[in-house]
Amino acid sequence: MSMHAGSPLASRQVLCEKLLSRVQRTLGPRAARALPLSVLGALAAFATPAAHAQDSAPLHVAVSVPPIAWMVDQLAGEHVEITTLVKPGDSPHAYDPTPRQVAELSTVPLYLAIGVPFEQVWLPRLVKNNAEMQVVHLEEGLNTRHFGSGEAHDHGHDEAHAHEQDAHHDGDHDEHADHEAHEEHHGEHEGHDEHHDEHADHQEHVAQHGEDEDLGEADPHLWLDPQRMQTVVERAAEVLEGRLPQHASEIDANEQRLLKTLSELDAQIAQTLTPYKGRNFLIFHPSFGYFADRYSLEQHAIEVSGREPTPREMATLITRAKDENIGTIFVSGQFSQTAAKRIASSLEAEVAVLDPLAEDYLDNLKHATEALKAGFELTDSQ
Repeated sequence: MSMHAGSPLASRQVLCEKLLSRVQRTLGPRAARALPLSVLGALAAFATPAAHAQDSAPLHVAVSVPPIAWMVDQLAGEHVEITTLVKPGDSPHAYDPTPRQVAELSTVPLYLAIGVPFEQVWLPRLVKNNAEMQVVHLEEGLNTRHFGSGEAHDHGHDEAHAHEQDAHHDGDHDEHADHEAHEEHHGEHEGHDEHHDEHADHQEHVAQHGEDEDLGEADPHLWLDPQRMQTVVERAAEVLEGRLPQHASEIDANEQRLLKTLSELDAQIAQTLTPYKGRNFLIFHPSFGYFADRYSLEQHAIEVSGREPTPREMATLITRAKDENIGTIFVSGQFSQTAAKRIASSLEAEVAVLDPLAEDYLDNLKHATEALKAGFELTDSQ
């Protein structure tokens, strides 16, 4: 009977050979040869199911946003089961895990954090519910940008809302009707100081990560810079190799392939956007700051202090956009597009999507690059 590599019979033969080698070292070659092969086969029969179970059981990993889930899947594939808390269309700024997700996370052995706002409030609570869960901050120590003028956010409601949810963990979860009013709470921020009054949990996080509060709030969208994403990949791969040692070589190979792909993508984007260095673009929510910094662009946000602009602010934005011949207003699916569409209508401009949370990371950055290029070309043609 022929046996192919990876077949049960082939695996058993390899295991028998390993057992025979071990017995030879222990008893000596002569005594080992005296043992019937059926004895070693019986030992292999007992050992094989256990080994198979260890190899086949996927590691349950929790992440906050789809781009990090994509990365984990690229690294470990079928060897992981991934729980992504923030679904497409949700906002990671105004998000709270549902009671079902909290219950699921009570048994998850590994959480890969990336520094989005809700993690600062919820991770301590999730760890309290699951003391065995390993939490790895993939963003820790990275060179973090901070929201500047026109970009600052306000997460002051997060802590109070999280405390409200503590009383509801174990029951039915509403759709956060009171929360919807706060979904659009990040944006353009000129002459406003309240964004420095972070909640206590975030102050602790800032102290632990060495951030200077005078710089303003840290921008969490670091995955949108392919170079920073490479560092995140390296850290995640190291953790996954440690948790899945039997698949370490496969994960390492996937890591090298992914790092090469990201490096090539970075070079392609840089080549495409080099002619537009120094240009700015108008976006509803300031989520593409890392991307803009990497390729020498500048984003201007439509949001003002986490809300849609007032009529006076709207008029100022329209005047600035006219002065700069802005031909495209960028939006994302996580936030209201009403103000953006009003401005676009006043300017006879187009509305295009830049999504910070798209599930296919590579295609999304390629799309963002082409969308920005098209926007600049439209401006130049007017």
